[in-house]
Amino acid sequence: MKMNMGDALPRNAQRFPNKLAIVEGRRRLTHLDLHLRTNRLANYLLQQGVAPGERVALACGNRSEHLEIIFALAKIGVTAIPFDYHWSLGEYEAMIDFFEPQAFVLEERKETTGVWNLVLDRLKPGRIIAIDGTADRHAVPFEDAMAAAPPADPGIDVDGREPFIIMITSGTTGFPKACVINHDTYALRSLNNAISKGLNDKERGLLPLPLHLNAGRQSAMTLLYLGGTVFLLDKFDEESFIRTIERERITYTIVVPAMCQRLLRHPVLDRFDPSILGFVGISAGHLSSDLAAAMMERVSPHVYEAYASTDCGQITILRPEDRARHGDTVGRPIWAVLLRINDENGRELAPGCAGEVCLRSPMAIEGYYRNPEATAEFFRDGWCHTGDIGFLDDEGFLHVVGRKKNMIKSGGISIFPEEIEAALATHPDLAEVAVVGCRHPEWGEAVKALVVPKKNALVVPERIIEFCKKLLAPYKAPKVVEVVTRLPRTALGKIDRGKLEVELLVKRDS
Repeated sequence: MKMNMGDALPRNAQRFPNKLAIVEGRRRLTHLDLHLRTNRLANYLLQQGVAPGERVALACGNRSEHLEIIFALAKIGVTAIPFDYHWSLGEYEAMIDFFEPQAFVLEERKETTGVWNLVLDRLKPGRIIAIDGTADRHAVPFEDAMAAAPPADPGIDVDGREPFIIMITSGTTGFPKACVINHDTYALRSLNNAISKGLNDKERGLLPLPLHLNAGRQSAMTLLYLGGTVFLLDKFDEESFIRTIERERITYTIVVPAMCQRLLRHPVLDRFDPSILGFVGISAGHLSSDLAAAMMERVSPHVYEAYASTDCGQITILRPEDRARHGDTVGRPIWAVLLRINDENGRELAPGCAGEVCLRSPMAIEGYYRNPEATAEFFRDGWCHTGDIGFLDDEGFLHVVGRKKNMIKSGGISIFPEEIEAALATHPDLAEVAVVGCRHPEWGEAVKALVVPKKNALVVPERIIEFCKKLLAPYKAPKVVEVVTRLPRTALGKIDRGKLEVELLVKRDS
């Protein structure tokens, strides 16, 4: 049986024609509206010669068009490639050259100002669709494209094994690591959210995470696949976030730890009713015990953490009832996942022994686009290799201690930056921390800590080193501490280690 993602829309239009599907600003689309609009867009692209099996790129923010584009492409068997609208012109150029999209849907916003000439140079005008754009750019406005095509079913039979979306995870100026996932697998990921998290068609989800990244997109696609309602925020604002939950009686949201910290500091939360939200998902990081306790007391008692990746889908879940005893873990494997901890020779390790986290799951990707070497490495020996280092305890809970590629080898000893960062995060005078490896004449590589002081705090590097030695083995303590004013972060609030390494390299060579 095929599970084309686009098939969910006619089902929901039949079951819930007048129920809201997407709310974004003043735009409110019902499930019937969404079905008919995506038919129109799909038919327009077919009229322009875009054919099943081809690829279409899109770059826009958290708005209804983002989701309409992906579902329209799903209905005609065309693979969607979401771009990050924050990219530089060079990154756009590299991605267009690599993926060779047959059409491009681009939002006109300040971040994409310099991209238009590049897109117009590479694609036919009829295949460039402008969101909030004007005809003088030789591109077709989004609503004009809609009006130019009929709302009838496009009539394309799409096999569930055909590619649905390509998710770009890294390497935007070089050879990208781009995950290819088919319709069947993406639909299974959506259904898994109903199975492992108890979601259903009654959900009213508020989504502040970027749709061009997997966590935000998967949440939105899941709710629409199930027949729920999606409320979109283009930018996270604490007051707007809380007011929307109260006004719209939101039942579901997903946030990152940095958003949790901002929420808890904002006075608007003082009068908030934490019984409204039935599910708060945490993505892109682990909550400390204090932060989790505050979230469960003031935002919702139903705080869930998922350990997941773009490549593998959801792997484990940490439920609210498990947090008291197992809050230092990322939870137990979900129903579909078989976990295994491997040593460097691929042998399975016993509980309590740390090694690479490997798994088997029906929700894993097909592979990496035009990158057979990375695909073979990922599926080595019949297991998906996450690149994370962790161990299973005696009760089957997974502890993740670091990333294999972030590991620092100092004097022959493996040291994981994440462990040192967790220790430094408890220092009362530090606002942010990052740990990296640096060259050392004696040890080959040494631990270096980059620290951002809290306002008005005086940070002495030697005292930071001594602080670490009290919490960790002495060899794990930083040999060097550098005080900085900021740390580069990704759109989800994680430390951007790629940019950090580039900044350090430039600084070292200058």
